[in-house]
Amino acid sequence: MNQILNGSFRRANAKRLNGVAECPTMSSSVSGHTAIWKVICVMLFTLMQLTFGAPKAHAATISCSLQSALNFAPALNTSGFGRDATVGGTTPNYSTPVNFHCDGDPGADRDIYVWFQVSSATLVSGYTDLFKTNIDSVGVRYTISNGTGTSCNSVPVNVFNGKVQVVCHQLHQAASPGQNYSLIVSAQFVKLSSGAVGPLTTIPTLAVSNGVNNQGGSTTWGNVFTGSVNGSFSTLTCSVTTSSVAVSMSQANTNRMPAIGSTDRPTPFNIGLNCDPGVKAFMTLTDATVPSNTSNTLSLGTESTAKGLGYQILYNDNPVSFGLDSAIAGNQNQFSVMASPAAGGRVNVPLTARFIRTGAMEPGTVIAKATFTMSYQ
Repeated sequence: MNQILNGSFRRANAKRLNGVAECPTMSSSVSGHTAIWKVICVMLFTLMQLTFGAPKAHAATISCSLQSALNFAPALNTSGFGRDATVGGTTPNYSTPVNFHCDGDPGADRDIYVWFQVSSATLVSGYTDLFKTNIDSVGVRYTISNGTGTSCNSVPVNVFNGKVQVVCHQLHQAASPGQNYSLIVSAQFVKLSSGAVGPLTTIPTLAVSNGVNNQGGSTTWGNVFTGSVNGSFSTLTCSVTTSSVAVSMSQANTNRMPAIGSTDRPTPFNIGLNCDPGVKAFMTLTDATVPSNTSNTLSLGTESTAKGLGYQILYNDNPVSFGLDSAIAGNQNQFSVMASPAAGGRVNVPLTARFIRTGAMEPGTVIAKATFTMSYQ
């Protein structure tokens, strides 16, 4: 470093002895600039420390080990899709955990890779995540999700085009105790066409392997799903145990219905079903007198003599709107009569009939008819 101060010239050298930098003593000719030189010297010393003195962190070699059993073969027993279920309808998930443990790395964050890959598999035409089974009308989809205490990235995720990578980011930590992970692997069966029936024996094998960033190679852990499955598919329905219901209404009181829209005499009745396990039943009520009626007021039959009255039918205390007589899924004003798929056996559908004022009232008989159509999905 060269300096020209007060017309004199001298070379100033910063000395480094035993790893310690020392600033040189300045002559009297430059004493007025000593403070500036010390600042410059300190800055140079700091730069030297940053450049030469900081030790580099090195990633350790870590390993991950499987902690749970593999080779899962789902037992469906007798499953199926409702008679009227749409194409694309699904079963519940059949799931198994993949639990594993990874060493910690005190020197660096690490990315843990878990790969899932199907074999002996053919994609269903038009899909990238749905694979064929031995039943032409039933496909299977594999999904990976986080288990308890695990936060791997971008899950849940389906196995697309035969393979998917899950990345679990692990913060730097002591080698021991390391970190535990849990991924849940699920198979879900999908209705591809009508007539989804028959014994289910074969699904694609799903294998799992593991790797770690900055380390070459991978470790094969085995098959999550073996490719075997035990069960069969059938068409799920309910039988109606009360195909005809006559509801006897008490006499309406005009004093209790002072205005249009007023209601009177709620009267409960039930429709009985006997259902296969797993089915979910829906119902459409149709106005037998005016089948195109989609309001929530049932028309009076031609044999009625009263005027200014109609009927409403309620489910869960809500008036039901009427629809066309059809079992197709999604029919207008179709409603579910089950909060969840049936456990199997007898099911009662509780309904309520009541009068509703529709106009100027005249006394007489009040007769109306409705039909109900079940849809099994």
